[in-house]
Amino acid sequence: MPRVLLTGFGPFGSHEINPTESIVSTFPTILPIKNPFGPGSSEVSIEKRILSVDQQGSIWTAKELELREWDAILHLGLCGECTRPRLELLAEDKLDMRIPDNSGRQLTGVVLSGNGDQASPLPIKKWGIDEWPIEVELSKDAGRFICNETYFRTLEALENHKFAIPCLFLHLPKTEFFSQQDATTLIRQLLAHMLYKPLIRVAAGIFTSEEGFLAMRRGDDEPKPGKWEFPGGTIEANETPEQAVVRELDEELGIEANIVKKAGVWHHNYPFIHVEIHGYIVESSNMDALQLQVHSEMKWISSVEDLTLDWLEADIPIVNDLLKSIH
Repeated sequence: MPRVLLTGFGPFGSHEINPTESIVSTFPTILPIKNPFGPGSSEVSIEKRILSVDQQGSIWTAKELELREWDAILHLGLCGECTRPRLELLAEDKLDMRIPDNSGRQLTGVVLSGNGDQASPLPIKKWGIDEWPIEVELSKDAGRFICNETYFRTLEALENHKFAIPCLFLHLPKTEFFSQQDATTLIRQLLAHMLYKPLIRVAAGIFTSEEGFLAMRRGDDEPKPGKWEFPGGTIEANETPEQAVVRELDEELGIEANIVKKAGVWHHNYPFIHVEIHGYIVESSNMDALQLQVHSEMKWISSVEDLTLDWLEADIPIVNDLLKSIH
């Protein structure tokens, strides 16, 4: 049975009531979860913990990760000035406390590690949050108080231990703006998306010639910069893979491509997503007009030595299959 850690905090500062304390305390310990991306469901075991509003509370989860793991971690905190929930995408490498914590500690302008901010690796943009029944704001400002410190220390520990455990921080408003029932519904929805992987369908174009097949190196401003791949991209809703590969090659390379044949379908599991790649052998009559829009370099691949390039993990099986076909 998957195990989830759900944490909240007690009162602090001028807030005599912290709704996350009650939400966590009354949350069910066994929770049925449905796969939001397809068929399937499971029961989930919920471990609940109320963290102290001080340094000991902020590092508790990170310390526990030295001894054990969970399948997902969701931290809850109070945002006193918010009127709707905020899902934090980033924990800053900084503390700047406007008030003391419950131990009397008040630090301003203090760097937590010096290694930079910690961002959530989860594919939240693929979750369709805009269509959820409860409105959620995506935020990159976790507050620079105990909430930010807790989130930072947990993400830092996950990175240090190389644990692919989904972790998020959810800031909740006071109960006058957001009921406990709505909070419970939102937490259920978040946990379902954290525990199941979305399927990302991708279309890739494979240009071939006597020199081999064409690969591209991702630009520095792209996700996974510097990785080698086949040009292409995500298949949009109501779009066929064939339509997607033609559109993507126009957007990325500025050329009109024609499909010769389908090369195959490949699957790859990343820590938080499942990728399905539809590969097509393509050609173009205006290759001389090719311009790299999102890539920094291109190369004709023809030998196993080219496998030493830093490939996207999902593309490596395609490279292997193509090399077998030309040797």
